[in-house]
Amino acid sequence: MARYATYIRASTDDQETSHQRDAIDEWLSQHEVDSSEIDRYVDLAQSGADPGREQFTELVDAIQSESYEYVVVWEISRLARLGSIYQRFFEHCEDAGTTVAITDGWVEEVRPDGTGKLIADISAAVAEEERRRLTKRIESGVSRAQREGKWLGRVPKGFRRDDDGYLQLIHEADRDAGEISYLEMRSAIERVDDGESYRSVAADTPNIGRSTIMSIDKNEDRRAWYLDAEADDGRVDQVLTNTTD
Repeated sequence: MARYATYIRASTDDQETSHQRDAIDEWLSQHEVDSSEIDRYVDLAQSGADPGREQFTELVDAIQSESYEYVVVWEISRLARLGSIYQRFFEHCEDAGTTVAITDGWVEEVRPDGTGKLIADISAAVAEEERRRLTKRIESGVSRAQREGKWLGRVPKGFRRDDDGYLQLIHEADRDAGEISYLEMRSAIERVDDGESYRSVAADTPNIGRSTIMSIDKNEDRRAWYLDAEADDGRVDQVLTNTTD
């Protein structure tokens, strides 16, 4: 039975996680941990404020079954970005006798007897406050940009952002830039609508992943962007209307 568990989390599909893996693997190597003793858990495109992350939930269940001596993470923020989730996680570890090793943090270990917990709590509280402040700044910036008709954040597939921050429809995709044209994205959604699987459509559609196609297909507003050329968001609707006209 594995004695060690590792946990990696990224907030988006395209967020780099190699630095987390490298730091964790270095810790395991330094402690001469055999690969057969490791269970690895990874949540991609998952918020740290979500307690229902699939792999995180499986990890907590395993900890409660007293499966692990150590859980190794890169930063405490990878476990949770809300104090309530964070506190429950460490309570489970304390009850199960599990030590949490942190490769890049204010404290190296949080042990079941409480050693390191105070510093970890302070670190988590600082991270949560930084998150609140960042969220407020983002909300303010988004509101301002929306009033001006600009687009902030990830650009939707089939669109690009011009130098002034406004959306444009992609007619000819730049493959090297990872683009897909609007009509290619529309065709992908139409194929799914006709019964093809997400995996099949993604396999022969450049620069588009299965998870992206699925997320658009399951979002009625987003589907309408491509199938009906309509959008409730004025910034997107303006682009579609101008193109139609």
